[in-house]
Amino acid sequence: MSVNPLRNLALGTVLVLALVACGGGSSDSGGGSSGSGKGPGGIIAKVAKAQVKITNGTAVATTTISVGGVAGKHVVLQWGLIDALQGGESQAEKVIHRYTTTSAVKSYDETVRIPMKTIFNPSLVHFVLYAPDGSFLSSSDTDDFGGN
Repeated sequence: MSVNPLRNLALGTVLVLALVACGGGSSDSGGGSSGSGKGPGGIIAKVAKAQVKITNGTAVATTTISVGGVAGKHVVLQWGLIDALQGGESQAEKVIHRYTTTSAVKSYDETVRIPMKTIFNPSLVHFVLYAPDGSFLSSSDTDDFGGN
């Protein structure tokens, strides 16, 4: 599977700008969620409830994902740190987990820890789930946090 980093950066930037333009969120308890929950070939995939808490100098970002509907497909959950002031990723997306789908839809909680000493501007964590072909399935963002 090949994932184009420039496409991912552009997609992340567009999603952040869309969230900012819309006032940030949806009924999701985090900073927003997008994606229909339906992917190619009948894959069901949803990233939701992204949130962040600051604990002992560390930003702890969590999200819940649901995947399944078709057995044997490989989907990838990635995360990126977004500069909330400039709307761009401050680092390349990193893989959190690779899932192999089953016919049953299963939910998983995922966590990312970021030292606050690395956060210079208000930021948010962008979680995104990609299909086997690298196409976008769903995403959810935390609320802004950190900065001076």
